[in-house]
Amino acid sequence: MHVMAPRALTKWLYNCYYGLKLFPFRKERQENLIDGPQKGLVGIQIDGLAFPYLQQALDRGYLPHLERYLRRGHKLVEYQAGLPSTTPAAQSTYFYGNDHGIPAFRWFEKETGQIISCNDPDHVQLFREKLFSGEQGLLAGGASYSNILDGDAERSIFTVSSPHPQTLFGRVGGMRIILLQLVNPLRTCRMFFASFLEYWTNRKDEWHHRRKKGWSTQEGLFPFIRIFCNVILREMQTFGVIAEVYAGTPRIYTTYSGYDEIAHHFGPGSWPALKNLQYIDRRIGEIIRTIDHVPGADYLLVILSDHGQTPGYPFQNRFGATLGDAVSAFLRENQTASVSSGALTFSRIQIGYLQDELEARKKGWRQRLYQSTRNYLQKKVHDLVPETLKIDPEGGVVITYSSSLAHLYITGSDQALNWQEVEQAQPLLLRFLQKHKGIGFVLARGETDGELMIFHQGGSICVSDNPRFHQHELAFLRPYGVPYELLEQLHRFGLGPRCGDLVLFGALDEEGIACFDDQVGGHGSVGGEQSRPFLILPLDHPVLTEKRLSGYEFLYHDIFRAQVGEGPPEKREPPAKKLHPR
Repeated sequence: MHVMAPRALTKWLYNCYYGLKLFPFRKERQENLIDGPQKGLVGIQIDGLAFPYLQQALDRGYLPHLERYLRRGHKLVEYQAGLPSTTPAAQSTYFYGNDHGIPAFRWFEKETGQIISCNDPDHVQLFREKLFSGEQGLLAGGASYSNILDGDAERSIFTVSSPHPQTLFGRVGGMRIILLQLVNPLRTCRMFFASFLEYWTNRKDEWHHRRKKGWSTQEGLFPFIRIFCNVILREMQTFGVIAEVYAGTPRIYTTYSGYDEIAHHFGPGSWPALKNLQYIDRRIGEIIRTIDHVPGADYLLVILSDHGQTPGYPFQNRFGATLGDAVSAFLRENQTASVSSGALTFSRIQIGYLQDELEARKKGWRQRLYQSTRNYLQKKVHDLVPETLKIDPEGGVVITYSSSLAHLYITGSDQALNWQEVEQAQPLLLRFLQKHKGIGFVLARGETDGELMIFHQGGSICVSDNPRFHQHELAFLRPYGVPYELLEQLHRFGLGPRCGDLVLFGALDEEGIACFDDQVGGHGSVGGEQSRPFLILPLDHPVLTEKRLSGYEFLYHDIFRAQVGEGPPEKREPPAKKLHPR
């Protein structure tokens, strides 16, 4: 009797397993693979995880799947994050080739008087249409799961902005949902019980964190954010990616955001943040196993982070006032700064995701549960966050900040102001910011085009192309990195069209970095681990021969586009059915 070889038997068993588990997607698989496998890309982003903290988690044994993956012939390296070190700017470059002048997670459009915040789907859609019009994104013909931008994906699920968003329930369909629940009971039960476990884990983590008597943040609705990001969203996006791999979708990108949320709240090197990576590692392990054992597209798997986080402290806790309150004290009489910041509360994104998914199946207990949960959360948000932001249109001050980076705008002019015009509008402001111990340095435009002024406690410098300074003049930049490398970054960034008239960078000292939001882990600016994201590639990938990897552009050109090409994938029509005579 013929005995099946172990490798062939393993392959047959996996084919049976995934064939049953993902049976509802067999038609899409047949259509995508009609002419055989094509080159594909799977990008997995762990939001906010710095190279040093990933290394710590590996050393502690929290990431067994990634550790095995590295031993199989892959390499972990770090690269220098771009400025700003935020997800919107990074994903703009990953998907379209440059950051399009995105200055931060939040900014103010002088021409329209509009605050833009990347946790508001309407705002993201607004700048997406403005900045990416006529451009072909990396994910054209592919799928986007849980990202800020969609990259022109054909399917955008849990994605903040997309011209054609879709729900996971809508993609799968009613009957297929029932079938998937029958063949995947473990995932359904795991998500249900893990939600309760995550809530009590958060209670325990809060108690331990308070006992340490370090810098702390307000809890607010953080437990709900944690449950959504670390249980519900994580499970659903993982299943979605696995289904796309099985279906042979050529371009897939997903972001796991749970670590970033916990690191902001407890610190990037804290036990809760690093321990949480265990669960992300398990989900990544499922995706790796699917790519390994499901014959389909010839995928390049890229695992990376967009930036890290630098340990820090809430600005208000250390200095006794928020940045907005501190600035307001030095404005002209009867003026108050209008502030748009990132309160740690349940945002429109999370509520919107739940609403979209549950409205895909309107009837039943899910809808009733959603209604009561939404009403409760919206009441809490109403109590914590003002409904509108009142902006003085003539000579007022608007501050938008997210984490360790803040932009300050003077209203009354559609054009960006230089530092002298700022002083004329608000005579005391620049001097106050320059001397504040919570602010490392301030960027402002110079008197002539191409000049950037940098103000710090010891004085100021004027930066233009090919700058030359004495070492002592750049001493204020040394805590943040290599001075001349930083000058190049700051010069390009500070003259951006959407940057504030003044750009404030949180101070970095032995206490950590100053976070203008209520956070103990910061990013968006420069300095420390926030500038040290990681990248995992196969050992033979050409990019790994480079001595220094910096910015986000090389990822787009040398990794993503090099794998899938410049144009969208070809649409392959199924062959016409042959007619047989009776």
